Amino acid sequence: MTLHTRSHTSSAAGEGSARHRSTEAPIPVHTTVEWLHYLLAYFHPSPPTLMQRNLLKLAPVIAFMVGAGSGIIDPKIGVAMVGLLAVIGLAWTHPPMAAYIMLSLAPLIVGLDRDQVIPILRPNEALLIVMVGVLALHWLYESRRIVVKPNGVDLTMMGLAFTGFLLPLLTQTIRLRPLGFDDVLYALVFVKLGLLYGVFRYTIRRPEHVRTAIGFSLATASFLGLLGLADSLNVLDMAERLNPYFPNAGPQADDGRGAATIGNPIGFGVYQGINATLALAMLLGGERPRVPLAVAAMCCSIGVFGSGQIGPSLAFIAGLGALALVTRSLLQLIRWSAPFVLLCAILITPLISQRVDGFGGADVTGATRQSIAEAGGQDESRLLFEANPGSSWEVRLYNLETYFIPEFDDPANVMWGVTPQARVPSPLEGEDFIWIESGHLWLLWSGGVPLFIAFFAFIAVGVFTGRKMAQTRPGPVGVVGAAVVAGLAMLFVAQTFDPHITLRGTADVLYPLAALMAVGHLSGRPSGQPSTTGTISSTGAPLGAPSQRFESRH
Repeated sequence: MTLHTRSHTSSAAGEGSARHRSTEAPIPVHTTVEWLHYLLAYFHPSPPTLMQRNLLKLAPVIAFMVGAGSGIIDPKIGVAMVGLLAVIGLAWTHPPMAAYIMLSLAPLIVGLDRDQVIPILRPNEALLIVMVGVLALHWLYESRRIVVKPNGVDLTMMGLAFTGFLLPLLTQTIRLRPLGFDDVLYALVFVKLGLLYGVFRYTIRRPEHVRTAIGFSLATASFLGLLGLADSLNVLDMAERLNPYFPNAGPQADDGRGAATIGNPIGFGVYQGINATLALAMLLGGERPRVPLAVAAMCCSIGVFGSGQIGPSLAFIAGLGALALVTRSLLQLIRWSAPFVLLCAILITPLISQRVDGFGGADVTGATRQSIAEAGGQDESRLLFEANPGSSWEVRLYNLETYFIPEFDDPANVMWGVTPQARVPSPLEGEDFIWIESGHLWLLWSGGVPLFIAFFAFIAVGVFTGRKMAQTRPGPVGVVGAAVVAGLAMLFVAQTFDPHITLRGTADVLYPLAALMAVGHLSGRPSGQPSTTGTISSTGAPLGAPSQRFESRH
């Protein structure tokens, strides 16, 4: 694997400011310092324009004035405003930074509730709106060109937005069914996911950008993996420390289910699993440096089981199987799993023991749901949970059979859906809502047959495209293709238990990765080949192709 230095020779024909590929000897990338130097080099690939230089000169003054003015009201607001200006400035001067910011910052704030920081919106949603606004203004100022060349994944994303947002609201109105503000908010989630996908689709244009995005995602996920483990084991009272800011979805803060800053253990587990397969795909693709990538794979894999959830753990196993198939590296992955199994025996066995200890305990089933709902506080909830944590599966089935499945006796509800909300009001004292805990059933509940078909089309097209990229494109695009295949396998399995297609954590990493694959369609040359500004070129064949790079086959 080599790093090609940049050439400052200008191309005379067609490209204007484009530079020729360097003819200097490649520089090997083996150390973390060289890796970071390479990544940072692409934050400013071209000299800034006159307007950008003027903005850079005025930025400190503007930040000081805004921060000082806001600080008079509240110092926290002042710090937030200065941070917001910094984010806007980075995205304006280098649009791919908008994607890097969403990958690295959004998972750290996605667990903050609506109205906790910003009215109506979650902070990550507000950040996405800001990024979209900055990119739109940047487009108006710099380009104003519209080039529409949608690929298969683009079309399926449009299909999800149409069948998950516009069509349900339209059919609800035509059928004269109640349509509340919560229905609109739930339907708007598909628009949010479309915008998130669009940010990456618009800004990430070169393989080196893809590699940098991978680095940001893995750095954040590694930190959250360790934080989630500390949360699940309640090391240093981490569960109680996080819960006021990032409320855990469990019956109490310290319930053995880690969520870190995601705020949802189930979404957190799948988020960690997708990043773990991404790190493993980087290693299988011969990327460097290998030690930090191995550490990232370990931290994220630990985070999966640190979530304390069975669903994400099963989904992770399915994702590893899909990764082994698409990269033809089953024996390699089995060998790599040995140190992980040893580490799990030390760190995660107490957590697993805590989670399954009550499965043979008191028979707390759906028939005794009334007593669960009327448990009067944290102490009673803890006693019920410790008596039989496995009872949640009985309650889940009871809820589906009692509150959701009967609605599908009406064929019109099967065809067009019941309501965009993933919940119904609870008739029991002590709880506000009962949530639908079957993602595949939720597709019919929310959007009917059209959304159900759109979901499977997204899975099929994504797997086909990811497999093609993994087997034909060396370098980061092929790596992302393999990770998307694994991620979609995880999504399909996890969707059995919860609506992961829109769940925070899962969606915050899967849709960006799906958009990164599109870089493979932007050029006729292989994505691993050095671009006009230089890149790390992967030697050897693509991930899924026969090559001596992989020491094992299955």
